[in-house]
Amino acid sequence: MARNMKAAVMRQHGGPEALTVEEVARPVPGAGEVLVKVAACSLSRLDIFIRDGMPGRVIPMPHVGGCDVAGWIEEIGPEVSGVEIGAPVLIDPFWNGEMLGEAYWGGFSEYVAVSAQGLLPLPQAARFVEYSCLPTAYGTAYRMLHTRGRLRAGESLVVVGASGGVGVACVQLGARAGAHVIACTSSEDKAARLRTIGADECVVAPDGQFGKQVWNLTGKQGADVVVDFTGSATWTQSLRSVKHGGRLLCCGATTGFEAHTDLRYLWTREMDIRGSDGWKTEDLRELLGIMAGHEFDPVIHAVFPLSRIQDAMRELEGRTCFGKIVVVPDDVQAA
Repeated sequence: MARNMKAAVMRQHGGPEALTVEEVARPVPGAGEVLVKVAACSLSRLDIFIRDGMPGRVIPMPHVGGCDVAGWIEEIGPEVSGVEIGAPVLIDPFWNGEMLGEAYWGGFSEYVAVSAQGLLPLPQAARFVEYSCLPTAYGTAYRMLHTRGRLRAGESLVVVGASGGVGVACVQLGARAGAHVIACTSSEDKAARLRTIGADECVVAPDGQFGKQVWNLTGKQGADVVVDFTGSATWTQSLRSVKHGGRLLCCGATTGFEAHTDLRYLWTREMDIRGSDGWKTEDLRELLGIMAGHEFDPVIHAVFPLSRIQDAMRELEGRTCFGKIVVVPDDVQAA
């Protein structure tokens, strides 16, 4: 059995070219760990932040990124029970207070060693690509809308930045919950696609000035729930879009952490601002049950072989990306 593997290795921060596919030593599972054969690893904005170099976070080099992994158990380390070799699993990438692909080598590789406590059994092994999309995008969206946001059927929901991974997930899950979904995006092409996955109405605002259109679409009342993970570029517009007694939900800030807040909106509209931090394992279990019932399918923009990881990164950062991008090891791709 070969003890090496292919992995997309980063030796310094930079653009997509910072990742090069090399042959490296295959990890050995330690106590309480298993070795997972990677079948699919979806990309997220966190992968870009790690690659670029996040302020205040030192990533030891060399490093292998990739947070969201689905595959099957290849080896079982000592002090592990209750799992079987060959079992299909989804990895919950957050354990011991740290993130797979950030604090530990991740899924841009053929194999990854992870805590056995972070495994979730998969009901359908043939859908690895779809299942790999769940944690960072759909897990975050589910927790924000349901666990934290308490979204109810019949409520109006505005999704800011609706065409990315988390945004698409919010549109799908919001529609599934029976909300009236208003999706904000940057182009008519994306708006057309958003309507096919559950958006009732779309606001096309490439300049990010969507507030007035949302105000008019809601009868000049505002929306029950607004989700904003874009941050500084859209925060003021999001505040203006919340109705009296509504909720503004935030799970991130991709355009910057410092945002101007006109405090008058808080008291005059008696709104709640709620933070939502990623997901919990129970959120992923709920999503697995929903997927098993065929209530939704993750939206896949493109699937790339691991050997084209640089192209996958460029596609994620491009203006045409809609939904999730997934990387599959070349040996799995060829199987």
